[in-house]
Amino acid sequence: MYRMIMLMLVTVFTLADVTVLAEEASAPNPPEITVLSPLPYQVFQRETHLQGTMLVSGRINVPCDRLEVRVIGSSLKGKLPGRWQFLPVTVQTGRFHAALALPAGGWYQVELRSRNGKQVHAQTTVDHVGIGEVFVGAGQSNSTNCGQERIQQTSGMVSSFSGSAWQLADDPQPGPHDRSTGGSFWPAFGDAMYAQYRVPIGVAVTGHGGTSINQWQPGGELFNWMMTRIFQLGPGGFRAVLWHQGESDVAMPSSEYAEKLCRVILASKAAARWEFPWFVAQVSYHNPEKPSFASTRDAQQLLWKQGIALEGPDTDTLIGDHRDYHGQGIHFSPKGLRAHGVMWAEKVSTYLHQVLK
Repeated sequence: MYRMIMLMLVTVFTLADVTVLAEEASAPNPPEITVLSPLPYQVFQRETHLQGTMLVSGRINVPCDRLEVRVIGSSLKGKLPGRWQFLPVTVQTGRFHAALALPAGGWYQVELRSRNGKQVHAQTTVDHVGIGEVFVGAGQSNSTNCGQERIQQTSGMVSSFSGSAWQLADDPQPGPHDRSTGGSFWPAFGDAMYAQYRVPIGVAVTGHGGTSINQWQPGGELFNWMMTRIFQLGPGGFRAVLWHQGESDVAMPSSEYAEKLCRVILASKAAARWEFPWFVAQVSYHNPEKPSFASTRDAQQLLWKQGIALEGPDTDTLIGDHRDYHGQGIHFSPKGLRAHGVMWAEKVSTYLHQVLK
């Protein structure tokens, strides 16, 4: 028996929402129903193993007696009932903004319709919406699109958030600060996570290649870029930050690197005003002759031991044909990207098994 879909009126709109609504309203022929949320391929972070919340917001631009919404598809619990539910509308503005409690799963189809009496006047549909697991990525090149070749997700259940839209998570990933266009580990990570948890997986990539921890300090451009995505996803809007960086800082003393990364982690939570975990990978690889450096590795491990960050994968172990330029490069080959994604999924899963019990 499914828990009844509950609606809660929310009156706060973001500045971006207001801008879109104003543009739609001023257009020569505005759509009858403008949907700001959910967007196609959007993933909402679940709150428990079986439950999450989907935000539905936008504006109806024609008079109506009643606005309704329904969600259809299959969840971890089985097929959704697909009943039409009343959606509150602010009469003066036509705005609607509500939260729907839903079982984890997807992809779902979200349908909205307006009625005058028994007659349906306007309707619209948003496809591919999910309640699952969402992750923010940050760091340098091996966290972005700098792999040797682009790879694709194969499950059809992994999507990426650019800051303005969601899309299937085929490389190149949208949204990184460096605007890189090569391959990444994110499709393989998402596929591995979906295979284990059977819910849609969302990622938001924010990194920049070749950057030092010095460039990620609070108040700087890279920190602000990452925080913009964190603010957009909102409190509870993602599971964790996945940090992969360190190659640029192998000459930095361990204590200095640990202190500076700690500062970034704590400042991100303070700015967001909610608690979320960071996973920090063990990263220092340069080439086959210099496969690891104790300086950054010790610092990354120290953050794990102090409980400041959770343990990410040791990607220095990915050598030989896992690297580009026939094993001589610092970035990953397609084989390495897939192995990298699986390694990340294994580390995150260890944590999720505890959280979702």
